[in-house]
Amino acid sequence: MPPPPRHPLLHRRIRRFGTAHRGAPARAMLALLLGSAGCKGWHVETVPPAELVEQRKPEVVRIDRSSDSSSVVMYSPMVVRDSLRGLPTELAIRAITVPLGDIKAIAVRQFSLGKTLLLGLAIAGGVLAYELLQSLNTGPTF
Repeated sequence: MPPPPRHPLLHRRIRRFGTAHRGAPARAMLALLLGSAGCKGWHVETVPPAELVEQRKPEVVRIDRSSDSSSVVMYSPMVVRDSLRGLPTELAIRAITVPLGDIKAIAVRQFSLGKTLLLGLAIAGGVLAYELLQSLNTGPTF
């Protein structure tokens, strides 16, 4: 039984997308990663914790305690009397409280241009290496 006939337009599209646009998904993924997921890092602030939380209203802070030298990440922090109160995770229900006098340092998450550029260069290098290997892998078509 002979194979079914191929439609000429469909055959051209498959061939075109299979060779000429091989790197398009990789480039789209690179653009998506660099555009949406910039690297962030903790930046220790010099202002008092109560002033920082009341004025800047950060979404998340990292608190270094002076009593036991531990670190606590707190989401949605707010000042309540002489304490800092917030959630241990973004979806938590039960709040945690740390006295303001027990806070040795407070840090907020900020965008880091250096880390983002380094990540972008690493991803671009991986994509270029992949493209090079794919171009070396293509042989003559029959």
